Amino acid sequence: MAKRNKYQAKPAEQEELEHVEAEKVESEYHISADGKIEQTPEEKKTAYKESLIRTITASALGILAGIICYLTFGSAATIEGEPAPLRHAWFIVLPLVLIFTYYIQRRLIFPAFRMDMKLLNWKSWFGIMFLVLVYCLVTWMLFLNTYILYSLF
Repeated sequence: MAKRNKYQAKPAEQEELEHVEAEKVESEYHISADGKIEQTPEEKKTAYKESLIRTITASALGILAGIICYLTFGSAATIEGEPAPLRHAWFIVLPLVLIFTYYIQRRLIFPAFRMDMKLLNWKSWFGIMFLVLVYCLVTWMLFLNTYILYSLF
């Protein structure tokens, strides 16, 4: 017979724990007639709130990154005959922007809002980072066309 360590439950206690856990799982999820898991109104509200926070955070960080790229690199073009130290640097900056904003969101922003990080899979992160990249590039391009912005105001 295998020796049981002090942290393992006795067989009778183990059966009782499994029964309690099964009841907990059944009570947490509402399964519809067609077999799909339905969310309660509170769960829907929480999911909507977290989705809104993720979208607003990604767009704000993308806009901020676009402004920083414009202030740092400008148009990334050089006058003929001058050395071009930053001419191709913006290709390197875009992946760095994605990595930097990923860690800002994962380590600082989402934990501050007490969001459950386990629910975010790779598709969710891909969507968030795509939003950051798009907002960064669009903001940078708008600032590159400053004569259009000046004509609007």
